[in-house]
Formats: sequence, structure tokens, C-alpha cells
Amino acid sequence: MKAKKFLFKLGHSLGFPFCVFFLWLSLRSSKKKYKRWQEDPELLGLTERQNYVYSLASKAVFCTFTKVKIKGSKNIPANKSVMFVPNHKSNFDVLVYLKAFKMIKEKRPEILDPTFVSKIEISKTKRVGFAAKLINTIFIDRQNLRDFVRVNQEEKELLQKGEQSLTVFIEGTRIKKDEFGEFKSAALTPAYSTFCQIVPVVIYGTLGVEKEHKSNIFKYKEVTVEFLEPIKYKDYIQTSKELVSEKMKAKMEAAYLKIKEDPNWSEKEE
Repeated sequence: MKAKKFLFKLGHSLGFPFCVFFLWLSLRSSKKKYKRWQEDPELLGLTERQNYVYSLASKAVFCTFTKVKIKGSKNIPANKSVMFVPNHKSNFDVLVYLKAFKMIKEKRPEILDPTFVSKIEISKTKRVGFAAKLINTIFIDRQNLRDFVRVNQEEKELLQKGEQSLTVFIEGTRIKKDEFGEFKSAALTPAYSTFCQIVPVVIYGTLGVEKEHKSNIFKYKEVTVEFLEPIKYKDYIQTSKELVSEKMKAKMEAAYLKIKEDPNWSEKEE
């Protein structure tokens, strides 16, 4: 175990300057790629755009000395648009989540790529905003209550189209402490409208990886992304969104605590 950790750190230390350089180059091209796609959508298909964003996330994860471990990838339905519902501790969640999907799709290419519902401020972020747009991220103005209607409709249309899956951080914001926040049951509305499966996702190990904790960003860390058993439409349609959210939260909290109590339980990566 210690030898593996040493080799991991050594490899990352040696590759760090090169990775940072290539990440910088890749980010610089995000605006150009976005404009190219807007001018002629056929020149840049969804797969190419998604792979570009996967590559960005992987480089960022590598640069931050992060090892991503995955559990429960077999729980992800194949060839179906589903709603993924992860917990949210840090902006870093998105990067490790995308890295996890890149790893999973190498073995299970039939899984549909995920996109996100994100706060509108991200769309205005230089370079990162363009990368988010490339994978059809749905942006929401949380200060405008009317915008929730538009977003709900776009979520529904995306799931019905059947080309991507949807990722919604059900707590609605980052919970910067070692517990879960309130689950916003209304976030499940698109699933109820489209009969899709709901897949709870637990992300552990990203707490404290933020700009205000710069010293943690480049420390070696292990992050676990666990996909729990999907909730099928027939199992939730006759149950209120509030009750489904409560039950889902309880299962996710239990999984989170299991990882916290024994970080090595998921050491055997899938």
C-alpha cells in the first residue's frame, strides 16, 4: 500500500509541470472549440466535445495529486438517460466526477455521458464556462424564481432526447462540513416527468479542497465516487418526492459514513 502511494506521488511529481502546461493549453482552446461548434454543430459532435471535457478534468485531477476510486459502476444503467444525484462538498466534485466517468467508460462505453445543472455564474467564468457549455450544461439563475420553470423544461427535454444523462447536486449548494445538507426534493421533478431511473452518487474526500484552502489542493488525496443502486420509476412514482428524497439521503449518508470509517474498504478499484 505504501509503495503504491509512493509511486503514485512520484509519478505525479515528475509529470506535474507537463500536465499543468497541457492543461493550460487545453483550457485556452475551450472558447475556440465552443465558437467552432456554434458555427457548425456537425463539425464537433457530442462525443468529441465530451471527450475534450473529460480530458480537461483528468488533467486537473492529475495536477492536484488526486487518486480517484470508484465503487458501484455496475449500478449505472446502460444506454439510458438517467438522473444522477450526488452530494456536494466542493467545486472539485465536478472534476473527480468527470474523471470517474472517463475511467468507467473505458470499460463500459455504452453508458451515456453526464451533463450538469449549474449556477449561471459558471457560464460567465473564463474558459471553464465554455467547457461547461460544450457538454450542454443547463445553467440556472438562482436569484430568479421564474428561471426554475425554464430549467425544469430543459432538464425534461434533455432526458427525453436520450443522448445524455443529467447530474443534479440535490443539496443545491456546497455543504462545507462533514455532513449532508437538506435535499431539495423539487430537483427530482424531471425524473418524475420522464420516467427515468434515479442513481444516487456519493462523493467522499473533496471536503476542504477549495480556493480558501489552497494548501489542500496540491496535497495527495484519495477521493471515492460510489454509485448506489438505481431507483426505478415503478419504485418511486407512487411516492412523494419528499419521501423519496428522505430515503435517498439516508442511504447516501450511510454509504458516506462507511467510507469515512474505513477509507480502504473501496481500495479495490473497479
